[in-house]
Amino acid sequence: MGVGKWIRSPFRASRLLPLASRLLPLASHLLPLASRLLPLASCLLPLASCLLLLSSGLLLLASCSASTAPVVKLGLVAPFEGRYRAIGYEAIYAARLAIREINQSGGVDGYRVELVALDDSGSADRAAEQARKLALDPQVVAVIGHYLPDTTAAAMGTYCDETLPLLAVESNRASDCLGVLLLTPPLTGSLITDSLLTDSLITDSLTTDPSSFLFAATVPHPAELPAARTFADAYNAIPIDGTRAGPIALQTYDAMHLLFDALARNIQLDGKPSREGMRRALAESDFAGLSGAYRFDAERNRVGARVYVYRYGKDRQPELVR
Repeated sequence: MGVGKWIRSPFRASRLLPLASRLLPLASHLLPLASRLLPLASCLLPLASCLLLLSSGLLLLASCSASTAPVVKLGLVAPFEGRYRAIGYEAIYAARLAIREINQSGGVDGYRVELVALDDSGSADRAAEQARKLALDPQVVAVIGHYLPDTTAAAMGTYCDETLPLLAVESNRASDCLGVLLLTPPLTGSLITDSLLTDSLITDSLTTDPSSFLFAATVPHPAELPAARTFADAYNAIPIDGTRAGPIALQTYDAMHLLFDALARNIQLDGKPSREGMRRALAESDFAGLSGAYRFDAERNRVGARVYVYRYGKDRQPELVR
């Protein structure tokens, strides 16, 4: 029998009428219940909004707590303009990488590390000026620089007078005080001028390419050092136009981690970072960097370090010449 015929049947219709009469009272009970639930729903909506705001506030509080961690500053002075700008750019990306990594791992004993990078343009006068600027900031407890012998010599007196520790990348003179430590031995004439600048191939290339320069370091090229492979990969993953991980980058990265190590020992011993604490901690360093051990002798030279000399050309790629 079809549906239409089933409904039109007098017998079937008579059975639907009692069912309908039972549903009507149920509907009349449900309507008041629904009307009571509507105010409840209107109350739940503000509660849900409050919970959402509370969770947002907690997230904001967590971020504020992270950002209000005590700060310690490390300086970097290098040439970012002029003939030697390639040095500065290769160095600063390595310093930023090291600081990003240490802060992502929680900082140094609860302190967040900030980098203060200043440009000396390869100028002795500018180097001394930038050293004075760093000395005026009491949160700066140590500095890496300067990347040329003349600029280091010009600024060294300021660091000594202000008891601001310096890791000197290149210098043409011995350390003047306990706070200045030399990553590379003093670059005297016998090391650079006599042995290299008498080489006609090198002097010709320096003359014909005004952007060329020599750079001495106590680290090999990271491409030649298996221990530096992870660093080089991370550095080269940074979208930098024309700059790749070279000896300047590795020297800077090792120097930053040497400062982190000294900073941790300074804080653990004294309860907080200080220039005097850093000076003492750096002098007592026995740190394993990617390029080898970092220890300093009584003259504050890096112990047992081999000196590598590179020529940088306009392509900003280092060529080992000694």
